[in-house]
Amino acid sequence: MILIEKTYTSWTWERISRHIVYWGAWLLFYAIINSTYNDDSLWKWAKLELLVMTIKLPITYFVIYYLVPYFLIRKKYLSFFILFLITVCFAGLLLWALDVYYVYVYIVVWEVKTFWSTKIIYKALDLAYIVSLPSAYKLLQYQIRQEHITREIAEQKLGAELKLLKSQLQPHFLFNTLNNLYGLVLTHDDRAPQVLLQLSEMMSYMLYECDARFVTLKKEITNLQNYIALEKIRYGKRLDISFETAGDISNQVIAPLLLIPFVENAFKHGVAPHEHTSWVRINLWVEGKVLQFMIENSVLDESPPQNSPNCGIGLKNVSKRLELVYPQKHQLDIRQEDSFLVQLKIQLSHEMSDRG
Repeated sequence: MILIEKTYTSWTWERISRHIVYWGAWLLFYAIINSTYNDDSLWKWAKLELLVMTIKLPITYFVIYYLVPYFLIRKKYLSFFILFLITVCFAGLLLWALDVYYVYVYIVVWEVKTFWSTKIIYKALDLAYIVSLPSAYKLLQYQIRQEHITREIAEQKLGAELKLLKSQLQPHFLFNTLNNLYGLVLTHDDRAPQVLLQLSEMMSYMLYECDARFVTLKKEITNLQNYIALEKIRYGKRLDISFETAGDISNQVIAPLLLIPFVENAFKHGVAPHEHTSWVRINLWVEGKVLQFMIENSVLDESPPQNSPNCGIGLKNVSKRLELVYPQKHQLDIRQEDSFLVQLKIQLSHEMSDRG
């Protein structure tokens, strides 16, 4: 299988064969067109094109292996244009000289009275067209390689962002939950086994399943439910919280830990640590391939704005991840007035087969 983006560091047989096939196809095309138009021998025009290729090939390779990489790709457009123009004009002159002193004398048998002719321009334009085809191919190769490099960089950055998010989320949450669990065990509370199970599920999910590029939406929702259940134990009656889901979540996938920073932010900055009733409302619904997520929480009088720089990098982090994973496929609206409201809309274009 021939891949367009495949490049070579040496002249292997595979590389040579690709060039032979290309120039062989060009020679055959040229010979068929001219022999048909002139009602002449196919072999005669094939031999003529072989002769002309002694000029076409060096000029073509000079352009694609020198002018294109060293000037065009480096955006030295004026230098490239001038050198390209000089090259094709010089080659057009050589091609015309070949016609005048060999082709017209020994093959066509036609005398040229003056060497300088407007046909030199035609030869130059013809060669420019021939050179443009492999040059365009080289540019396409370069563009594909750059897209691959950009994608790899984005994925590496995405992995780093996810690791940072996990490192931010786990320590303080784990500390608080273990403290709560310790208190439940001391008081022989029947909720202790359930808390331990939910904590185990969360740790397993974050440590072992979130390294994949996408996870099922169902698992992400379960992780949110476990997180909320554990935080409810921490805050008790001073927290009024609801989490509602709707729509078909089967066969849907989402970037892991994408939604939990918003929930964590609501608890961190919207729920009072003392005896004061706070509230958090979370709604998640799916319509077709569109996921909509809304979370609203009460605002504490002593808290700074939750989207300010003083509130950490959690929201900035998730905003960057959204730009990387769902470029131009999401809408994020964050605003704070009497309450803090986050509205997120994502086009879930990925399928179950895209996981990993």
